[in-house]
Amino acid sequence: MSTSTPTPTTPSRTATRLVASPLFFAHERRDDTVCALGLSQRARLRGLALRAWELLHFHLEPRTTPEAEAAGYSAEETAEAVAAGLLVDADTAEHMFRWERHRWSRAAFLLYSQQDLPYVEPVGEGRPLSSLSVFRRGQIANFQDAEPYPERFRVEPAWTHRLPVPEEPITYSLDSMLARRSVRKFAGSPVPVETLGALLHHATANVRMAEDSKASGDPYFLLNSFYTWLHVYVVVQGVEGVPNGVYQYDPADNSLLATGRQPSVEEIASTIQGQNWIGGGGVSVFVTVQWDRYQWLYRHSRAYLNLLIQVGEFAQELLQAAYQLGLAGWLTPAVSESRAAELLGLDAVGADADAMYYIKLGHER
Repeated sequence: MSTSTPTPTTPSRTATRLVASPLFFAHERRDDTVCALGLSQRARLRGLALRAWELLHFHLEPRTTPEAEAAGYSAEETAEAVAAGLLVDADTAEHMFRWERHRWSRAAFLLYSQQDLPYVEPVGEGRPLSSLSVFRRGQIANFQDAEPYPERFRVEPAWTHRLPVPEEPITYSLDSMLARRSVRKFAGSPVPVETLGALLHHATANVRMAEDSKASGDPYFLLNSFYTWLHVYVVVQGVEGVPNGVYQYDPADNSLLATGRQPSVEEIASTIQGQNWIGGGGVSVFVTVQWDRYQWLYRHSRAYLNLLIQVGEFAQELLQAAYQLGLAGWLTPAVSESRAAELLGLDAVGADADAMYYIKLGHER
């Protein structure tokens, strides 16, 4: 294991527990090499040998040096990993785990995602568009040869509630945009079901556009990436004619698929750090990501950063429609993925998905 770090010192043979540093981040670089950033030393490593990865994996749980030696890792290897900042003392570096304690792992991915990833496409060669189309078709064909494009998962609904489809397309006015503001007090009055139907239908117009293009059967249209990852979960808190509870939204026929779950306001608030003023009428919307579907199409180290941008873009779709329809909103990315998964029932359906954004929509109090 070779790094450009200070000369290693042999760790004590006492029962000091070492653990993989939570401030270690690695990602792909050009030419399929790996860049590793050991933050405890603030040193960028040009590469990391397989043996080092194995040692890091062994120390995902705190282990002593004698335990590491018993597993086949020499004291010199352990010392070099400590000097490189890959392993830290589990009992004296507690402050280093603030990323995990405060659920900041997402921020780490955003902060350290590579910014100079080259395009796969030969964009600098002046090729005609027809040539690029052939190249793209070849890329998609290669993806499909390796594994099929994942389908969107769908819950088995306890019941289905069909929402009214608006008769007219939405027109966004400048006044509604200028009047938009964050609201933290929501009225107890219910939202008309026609408003909810129009809100969700208008906000997901691009989803239907993308899915309609893919329905042609031409694999080329799999590149139509409008929200390819998206699932919308709606927690009804007060909508005329719709029972309160958790629903998966189906944008194809503007319907709510009931999961049978009926969480309290406190349970909803527990997914967003206890912000329990999100009560009142209206709905709580969880913007949810299906990872395997997204990762099938986006295969580079900036994919996570791009996803966060797309999550924000869809949140904007919801807010624009909501304010045009007379609703007010508030949103936050401070979602506890594990608690949200339990509340929405993601684990129950075996979905490889996480809720990434929360939006409350209703009448202002």
